[in-house]
Amino acid sequence: MSQSGPLLSGLIFLSGHSLFTIYLTFTTDLFSRLLCTFQSEVEKSLEVNVENKVGYTRRNLLVPAPEFVSLPNFNRKLLEECMVDLDREHYYKPEKISTLFREEQKALLPLPEAPFDLSTTLYGISTDPYGMFTLDSGKHKYSSSPKLASGSVNVRLTSSAVTVLDDDFNEVVRHRRLYGDDTQPNMDWVPYLGYISRHPRSLKNTGIYEMIPERMRLYIGSCSGEDKKDILKILTELTGRTGFESELHTVDEAIRYQANDPDSLRSLYSSLYSDIPSLPPLGREANIPEIRPIPVKLSDYDLLLRKRGNGHAC
Repeated sequence: MSQSGPLLSGLIFLSGHSLFTIYLTFTTDLFSRLLCTFQSEVEKSLEVNVENKVGYTRRNLLVPAPEFVSLPNFNRKLLEECMVDLDREHYYKPEKISTLFREEQKALLPLPEAPFDLSTTLYGISTDPYGMFTLDSGKHKYSSSPKLASGSVNVRLTSSAVTVLDDDFNEVVRHRRLYGDDTQPNMDWVPYLGYISRHPRSLKNTGIYEMIPERMRLYIGSCSGEDKKDILKILTELTGRTGFESELHTVDEAIRYQANDPDSLRSLYSSLYSDIPSLPPLGREANIPEIRPIPVKLSDYDLLLRKRGNGHAC
């Protein structure tokens, strides 16, 4: 539903596209638009109805104000609660809302195969000597890649993600978007570990080395020079597979067991994060019979072999 009149004269622009243009694009393949006369009885009735539904949802699902870390996860949880709420009787019609909704679904158009893109792209965001950049007036910091240090990146923003793009608009890394007063840098270590694994000899001469947690620096320093490159490659692989925190846990265990070679590190990671359950040692039952040792006299075997060899020692 859209309005004509004063609404069209006060368009808000977002990244070069007006919200009305985005609205038209969104509605093209989904449903038909009905333009109402501004402040007409039909428009007022629909407006009140929609506002009542919004108020009901806010009071029942969003009060008190929710706190969450992941917006997509919260939206999925909210959708589940809305689906449960459908299983109640309609305020006017003597049927459940879920039943009425199933009937209405028969008249709905199929959704387009391609998702609707509501992202915003920022161009030429400056990076510092470590490849980090900030958004929201410097409040939130994100990583990119060492090869993009002291340069610029393009950034695609959605409500839940920050995607870093290079000059050719290839994806470099994707972060969870930060909100509020969370000033902790959002760091993805895969590009950085991949970079230093290709340049292990100059590791300490790069600014990246000081960014690495201390216990990881200690572990890398304890590895021999010939193993250091392979160790760094494995750490990069493990970070991309299960995340940086699991890699740090593996490093802690590697320090504990002195697993300073590539094969030991990979085996240790597999034992920590494989799906094979760790079985307890078998206990000794009381009813197991004791096996008596059989004494062996080797001189008898020597005598037998001499006879077979015609008296010659074997």
